[in-house]
Amino acid sequence: MATALGWAVTGEVSLDGMDVVSFVGGFAPGTSGSCQMTDGNVGLFDDDQLHWLVYGEKESSTRIGSVQLFEKAAIRIWSGDFLPQPVVDMHVDASGAVSLGKLAPVERFCDRKASVPNIYGMPIAEARKRLESAGWGPVLGIRPGEPMDVRSDELKAAGIYEVQSCSGTQFGYCSFGYAGQFAELSVVTVGEGESLSTPQVARYSVSCAIPD
Repeated sequence: MATALGWAVTGEVSLDGMDVVSFVGGFAPGTSGSCQMTDGNVGLFDDDQLHWLVYGEKESSTRIGSVQLFEKAAIRIWSGDFLPQPVVDMHVDASGAVSLGKLAPVERFCDRKASVPNIYGMPIAEARKRLESAGWGPVLGIRPGEPMDVRSDELKAAGIYEVQSCSGTQFGYCSFGYAGQFAELSVVTVGEGESLSTPQVARYSVSCAIPD
């Protein structure tokens, strides 16, 4: 339906018998293959009938970009910015009513055996402390004698030895590695961070351990 009306669909998931679709009115190209989405909305459909519509306030700087299923029990709405970040978690109750709430404090993986705390937008120096308290230990990223870029060298000198590499151009991504009992965690930051701070977490991914 959204496509037929000229909207671009950016995500579609099913939850409790309803189809949840995110769609936007346009795209603005950015660097490194990124883009900014405009006029974003989220529609909840039942048999092609629109029951609920979620949209951003005109005064708000946050843009709706896409939706993803979150732990099979909720929908996570992501921003439509050049560097997408999660905005809110959406729930649908047994009666079909929709509610929007704060981001869940943790995200579970690997049959719920591994939990990653909410570290989005957090300086990596703070994020690593939160990860450690959740059972994720830093993994040495660049061994002595191996080539190292300038930014990685600075981070390692600051005690963040799990840095794996940094990009010196565009968004300035840096990657970091952590290990837990049931999985490995890769964290990506963006930028250089504010004065006297460290770059902020942009995203992360989890690789579950393969059972013996």
